[in-house]
Amino acid sequence: MGISNKKKDEKMDIIKITSPQAVGSVKLKVTGRPKLILVNGHWNRLLHSFDMSPGKPKYEYWSYFLAHKRTFNTFIKNAKAYFGDRNYQEEPYYADGSSLFGGDQSGNNRKIKGYKYAMQNIAEITKGVGNEKIYFISHSEGAAYAAGMAKALIEKGYKVGESVMLSADEGDEFTVEGNYPCYQITAGYIEEEEYLLSYISPIHPSTIKKPKRKFHIDSIVGDHRIQGVNRYGVYISFNTKFETVHGSTIDVQIFDILKRLKQLKVIPQKQKGKTVYMIADGNIIWHKVDNTVVVNKNIDIY
Repeated sequence: MGISNKKKDEKMDIIKITSPQAVGSVKLKVTGRPKLILVNGHWNRLLHSFDMSPGKPKYEYWSYFLAHKRTFNTFIKNAKAYFGDRNYQEEPYYADGSSLFGGDQSGNNRKIKGYKYAMQNIAEITKGVGNEKIYFISHSEGAAYAAGMAKALIEKGYKVGESVMLSADEGDEFTVEGNYPCYQITAGYIEEEEYLLSYISPIHPSTIKKPKRKFHIDSIVGDHRIQGVNRYGVYISFNTKFETVHGSTIDVQIFDILKRLKQLKVIPQKQKGKTVYMIADGNIIWHKVDNTVVVNKNIDIY
């Protein structure tokens, strides 16, 4: 059995047509390939002119944080290795999860928008997938939008292999259904602040001060665990600060951090008559796991 060259070119990577010898029957075997979907957060052309925001959605959004194409390619390569599937479609599918100006939509509004978008564009989104899995990576405002898209895809019978939500915005304003693996991760940074060790008198105030390391969570998103995620982690993003911490989760190393998040064991321990929570095997970067603040030797003030 033959098909036209045009059809063959269009379907080569997703459809195999065989002609069994059985009389009067033709079998179609759909050979799908897993797909990555990247859902960006808020972007703004004006703020981009001051280097304060991505200026465009989709690929340009992600490449803004990843600096150049080579780093972006490594990010995608690491994502594919992390999800553990094989024979992915070469290019990710991009969806724009941005609000208009950052305050005009709630998290649930964007989830509804993502759901409607997926329902209206289901053929384009799932092209070439067949019976394979779809994997989501979202950032900031894009997390709620990705939750809506995933809900629609599952309702239509497609499989969501996993969703990763980086620096999810307004995590207290939407939920995920819990019928697919979903992991949420948020960054914070350390800032040294000086604290007075002793006080002599009003006339001769003490100059003895000791810097203490205070943890600051990403102020754009705050500390909000999304209902329905499998696990939520807040970690220290070293060498970042107030201006850069929000985008620091879009990093080639983030998938190693996510792997560790999945494996963490939090154990209670008595210290000076109080119960504190520790990470088994030591803790360098973690501030919080799910709803539990954990002891970290790099943090003096929580």
